[in-house]
Amino acid sequence: VHFSGGHNTSERIILTTFLVSFTLQLKTNSVSHLRERITVDTLRPLPMFLGITGPSFCFSPDAFNPPSKRIDKMAPDKFRTRLSLNFAFFLSNYALVTAGVFLVVALTHPGMLLRVGGLLCFWYLHFLASANESLLVIYSRDFGNILPPSRRTLILNIMSAWVILFDCLVVFLSAVTISTVIILFHASMRDPKHVEKSGAFHRRVDSDDEGTETDDEVIVNRSDAL
Repeated sequence: VHFSGGHNTSERIILTTFLVSFTLQLKTNSVSHLRERITVDTLRPLPMFLGITGPSFCFSPDAFNPPSKRIDKMAPDKFRTRLSLNFAFFLSNYALVTAGVFLVVALTHPGMLLRVGGLLCFWYLHFLASANESLLVIYSRDFGNILPPSRRTLILNIMSAWVILFDCLVVFLSAVTISTVIILFHASMRDPKHVEKSGAFHRRVDSDDEGTETDDEVIVNRSDAL
């Protein structure tokens, strides 16, 4: 009986290890897949992202509308379909919006930036002093005996936890909340049909420009012939 219990314990450990490794591998593959999709080539133009059309650069009234005009059993499916389409098409734009929101929110908290910068300087000095203990000798007094590496690491860990909990956490949650609201609003209200029309509009403008250039070349050639 004792042998079977030990055997079951080993099987549980192996199963847990397999599940953890499989989850980490899945997350790694997902992150790498997102990195491949978030590129400059997949960044959509700003007029297409904001629904600006025409030569006057005005917001189109058809660019943003709810996925369903009535609340019925098909409304959730339409909502999920629109979210998936817009997330697949504007993924790089949403990543840029998130980065911009984090930057703006961080710049509105200069005290946090100063504390994080000071903390990074302390960590840099700690690693530098650990590599070269002679840096802690000041006026023939060895501060390495007063603050050994283990004590310095403990103090810096406490300071890091304090800055993360009372400074960075609020800023991080604020940035995540703002960016999530902006992205969900855009992904749920941006009409994919209008995106297709705007893409056709851009292609038509490009073709018109090419036709104009060709006509100009023909006129120039005829004038040269005359």
